[in-house]
Amino acid sequence: MSAGFKYNIEPEPSIEERYDVSTGVRRRGPYKLDTANLVAGSFLPSFTPIAADLVKKTAQVAIRVEVYEKFTTGSNTTLKIKKNSLAYVGMHIGDGSHGATINAIDKSDKAFDKLTLAADFGATVNAGTVLFEATAVNGTTPKVVANSALYERKQIDEGPVLVALLMRAFEIEPTKLAMPFHAKDKENLPHFQFNE
Repeated sequence: MSAGFKYNIEPEPSIEERYDVSTGVRRRGPYKLDTANLVAGSFLPSFTPIAADLVKKTAQVAIRVEVYEKFTTGSNTTLKIKKNSLAYVGMHIGDGSHGATINAIDKSDKAFDKLTLAADFGATVNAGTVLFEATAVNGTTPKVVANSALYERKQIDEGPVLVALLMRAFEIEPTKLAMPFHAKDKENLPHFQFNE
């Protein structure tokens, strides 16, 4: 057996063009990211939806989850979502008309994450639907609405985290995005062109 080192680390993800990079325009200066409810040591993928305060130069992740499998209402409290979301226990999710609170998250399955809701969502939700982090359990209002996107992959540290943001991008491929954008985000992003 040959001598050597074995590194037990995850390889860097392959770089895949999520938009026409020649059309990307960055916002001036770094923005201080609000890291509340984000796991220290984890990475935010590039093109994560961000709600930026352009005056205070602060940024907050617009947390979105994409439904993995059709959810049928009627005393059902289990919702399957796509992997690698930023959902957390205690978070309210909504679609603009209905909502629920996350009681538990099971990440044991390789294909999807399973959310246990405090109560039935109140509506049938199709696979592929994007739900937003809501201000309240009724799910009518998003906590924040994105007006930017994260320029590059960024690690969440214990201290201040400074990020670069995109204010414009064309030819965006929604199927290649690691974090989905909700329809309300897209309405608030006039300089972003999604291929859909």
